[in-house]
Amino acid sequence: MNKIIKSFLKSLLLVALAILLFWIGYVGFIGGPARAYEREDRLMVEAMMESKGFTEATIIDRFSYDEVYYITEINDDTGNFIFWFNKDLTKTGQHDVVTTEPVHTLATNFGMRSEDVSFGVYQDKLVYVLKNKHFEKFVDIESHNVVYDRGSGV
Repeated sequence: MNKIIKSFLKSLLLVALAILLFWIGYVGFIGGPARAYEREDRLMVEAMMESKGFTEATIIDRFSYDEVYYITEINDDTGNFIFWFNKDLTKTGQHDVVTTEPVHTLATNFGMRSEDVSFGVYQDKLVYVLKNKHFEKFVDIESHNVVYDRGSGV
């Protein structure tokens, strides 16, 4: 009987140790960097708001291609609009508020889900980004034409 209890306690200790190691691995290698990016995003948006004098901004997307861009929705006295900027605020732009819904059909035609559609910046213009494991397409907001195509696909 004593042998069974010792064996059970050793097994329980090993399971607890394994759970602890998985938790430390998650916090250190997955959760930690994600929180660091979220904090950096929040600080960049706050710096932009202070520099441009906006009162309320919500981050829509963080886009990285040739450099990192932040796409935000501004709710201000002047109205609602999308404002995008790079890390050092040397490239900025704004656009009327739009959703990704107009290109969901286009995404479906390329075999993508609506969750694969986001916003980005290409050649100093706001674009829709259709991206999955196989390819990446940038679609003009106004004309819905593909302006950049990388990878395989139709």
